[in-house]
Amino acid sequence: MSISLHIKLFGEFRLTANGSPITGINSERLQALLAFILLHRDTPQPRQQVAVHLWPDATDADAKANLRRRLHELKQLIPDADRWLQIETKTVQWVQNNDCFLDVAEFEAAIAPPSPTQPALEQAAKLYQGDLLPSCYDDWIVPYRDQLRQQAIASLDALISLLSNQGKTRAAIGYAQQLQRIDPLSEPAYCHLMRLYAQEGDRASALRVYHQCMTVLQDELGVNPSPTTSKLYEDLLTLEDIPTPPSCVAIAQSAPVTSLPKTTTQPVLPVSELPLIGREAEWRVMQQWLNNCRDRIGNNFLFLLGEPGIGKTRLLEELARTFQQKEGYVLWGRGFEAELLRPYGVWVDAFQVLGATDFLSELKSLMLNADPSAGLNRGRLFDLAVQFMTQLAETAPVLVILDDIQWLDETSIAFLHYVARLLSHLPVWFACAARKREIEANMPAYKFIQVLHREHRIQTVEVVPLDRHQTLALVQSVGCKVDCDQVFTNSGGNPLFALEIARMRSQLSGTSPGTLETLIQGRLSQLDAASRELVSWAAALGRSFNPTTLAKVVDYPLPRLLTAIDHLEQHSIIRPGSTIDGEVSYDFAHDIVRQVAYEQFSEPRRRLIHTHIAQALKAIYATAQANATASPTSQLINDVAHHADLGSDHELAASSSLMAAERCLRLFAYAEASELAQRGIRHCRYLETGTRIRLQLGLLKAYVKAGVPKAQVVTLQQELQRLIQESSALKLKDEEATGLEALIALNYDHGNLSEVQQYSLRAAEQGRTASPATTMYMLAHSGSCLAEIGRDIPRAEALLLEAQSIGDRLGLETIDIPFGLGCVRRYQGQGEEARSLLRQGWQMAQLAQDHWRECTCLLNLVMLELESGRPSIALDYCSELIHVSAQMGEGSEAPHAAALDAVTRYLLQEKKCHSRLGAIASGAQTN
Repeated sequence: MSISLHIKLFGEFRLTANGSPITGINSERLQALLAFILLHRDTPQPRQQVAVHLWPDATDADAKANLRRRLHELKQLIPDADRWLQIETKTVQWVQNNDCFLDVAEFEAAIAPPSPTQPALEQAAKLYQGDLLPSCYDDWIVPYRDQLRQQAIASLDALISLLSNQGKTRAAIGYAQQLQRIDPLSEPAYCHLMRLYAQEGDRASALRVYHQCMTVLQDELGVNPSPTTSKLYEDLLTLEDIPTPPSCVAIAQSAPVTSLPKTTTQPVLPVSELPLIGREAEWRVMQQWLNNCRDRIGNNFLFLLGEPGIGKTRLLEELARTFQQKEGYVLWGRGFEAELLRPYGVWVDAFQVLGATDFLSELKSLMLNADPSAGLNRGRLFDLAVQFMTQLAETAPVLVILDDIQWLDETSIAFLHYVARLLSHLPVWFACAARKREIEANMPAYKFIQVLHREHRIQTVEVVPLDRHQTLALVQSVGCKVDCDQVFTNSGGNPLFALEIARMRSQLSGTSPGTLETLIQGRLSQLDAASRELVSWAAALGRSFNPTTLAKVVDYPLPRLLTAIDHLEQHSIIRPGSTIDGEVSYDFAHDIVRQVAYEQFSEPRRRLIHTHIAQALKAIYATAQANATASPTSQLINDVAHHADLGSDHELAASSSLMAAERCLRLFAYAEASELAQRGIRHCRYLETGTRIRLQLGLLKAYVKAGVPKAQVVTLQQELQRLIQESSALKLKDEEATGLEALIALNYDHGNLSEVQQYSLRAAEQGRTASPATTMYMLAHSGSCLAEIGRDIPRAEALLLEAQSIGDRLGLETIDIPFGLGCVRRYQGQGEEARSLLRQGWQMAQLAQDHWRECTCLLNLVMLELESGRPSIALDYCSELIHVSAQMGEGSEAPHAAALDAVTRYLLQEKKCHSRLGAIASGAQTN
């Protein structure tokens, strides 16, 4: 009997042979391996490359062994496997034929023609039932997943327009709703729905769609609908003729949600007056790398490695100058040691250097001022920047240069990894530099470089010391007449050291070279008093600076400051950097110069300087916040926290650390948030009682949200309880509520349900002493927590109904109320009402893009339908649950969804469901 295969990768993995499910391929690795082979079916794939992609963290030997075992398993599990799976000594390939239906292949075939027919577009819409293999989180699959999603969006957009023009309104509405489900931030979907509902004579639904669109965009991105969408809404209000709905392309031109306009100006980049001397070998490698990038061969990542002062930055400057003159756009950023807790700092600088357009300002606003109540996720934030860089690359190649990446924060490294991966198919290339010892100490950065090495995606250039002749040429280039042999001997060929020795010897004949620090100190001592004072303040800032900000910090008149800056530039202490917003920034000639200038101060003087800087930056931050200026100044709060900490300004350090930690949480920079919270807590013990309790509880709450290791739970719980008792004794109601909220979150995260019940009840009682709105939210949250864990259901119902009554009076609503009441009604056996409430909560969660609440609502809907004896309906909810949980990252949601799906199929008496249940049980035990 001939075997026919049916393989589904959209929405979930499913493989059948002659209509019977093959359930043995149930591990994520097996599914990912088969998907990799299927997606690369056109050409044989080198086994080494497959192994590296599937097991990137394993050694080469282990990865190859894993691949060998998994290929053997596939051959055993797929019927008549040799017909399709061609395994050779060095390659592996899937042989696609008419006896194998692959949904991805059928989808690609349907949309392949330049102008697909209506049946082909309908077939594509039917095939695309969700993201490509959502259970797979590997890096290699992301570009395929994103490309297919964009193709699905484009084909749906074309199909909707086609059906609308034919007057097939109801069918078009269905596809517009599908488009909205795929991309809830797609304005074209909302525009299509508004016009289609208007054609149906249902203006109320059309207006409701607009308000839904406006709410989603405001909550998710902090922006309003595009002018095109707003005009459509105004036409609906006045009952004028409804214009043809814009396509995705039209919306992309007007709406910052889906596109970024191209910049038309080239940035002013850092320049060096020194010629490039003695770097012929390194420069030759860099030029060859650039040529390979142009020819789309080799890799797109260049990494310069070397000791401080060896000349890495000078090589990057030459690369930037050459590329900008001949090629296209350059994004330039630099890491600073003082900014390890400044999320995305290097990227904000890089975008500023490029010259931000209006939309780029909006992007930076999202990165720096994300509303804590918004549902914006880090992936969406990353995607917006990727869209910007993609559009640049469509005009001209893009070179991203990041210097001193050993000082990059964890979130900036994650973003670098993301864009390097997603833009690998475009002319977007990356050149970075780092110090060897420091890069090994920055684990996120070091691991990222290691991954690139394992995947053979990086060209490393080790910048070595100059030889004797090269050192001579360098010293002569700056006009120093000294014994160059002695300079070479004393400097060891380090260019920075050689130049410092040469300058010192040319000015003070016979002076012993001493250390590099001694030489720099000697040069600083030759400055006038005003310049020496200014350079020390600039060094304390810890990063590049612009004259306007430095003038405010030091309280210098700007003309006097500019005179001192000119003096420092003439002495090669500082040099011009990038031009940002029309103003030239400055930086030290080298970090070592900054360090020596900073160390001139005594420790007490340093603390006073940092305190002064913190207070000045706080004033700048407060003014910007009050004026709601468009420039992205929120990063200043991290700088305030940094300087207040170094200055031991305890109250400012604690309060600014709290604000900075909350900002990091909004940016999903959890490691930085945790570190900032702990830093702030260390300052709290020096504060007055009321202030101490308020700030410490806020910091502990931020620390809990950032994620607490299990070993710290008991200690942290005791500390929170102690502070809550203090708050209660002093009648500090808001502080007590903050502590209880932190305790609930801490215990829920670690599965301590009895404690969740206890603190939820206490929070409900305490909340009644607060404002009506706060009371409503606290009662709803407490009741929802109790209902979800199945504890004290009568009390949960009472709290939720009370919250509902208050909310009705105030015109407020929260997902907690329908979700919590749905759980209550489910426990009470009131199936229909429970179903209605849980669906209402689910819809609200979808609107808010609250995936966690979507999961909890769907989970309860699945359980409700199973309890009602309707497993077929439960299975539909299982599919939704699996789809949503795939977006949740780490956690128990995805395994829980898979387990419920397997149980439901067992109740439906599907074939081979026993093996699926067994596999899930085995996986649970393994995990």
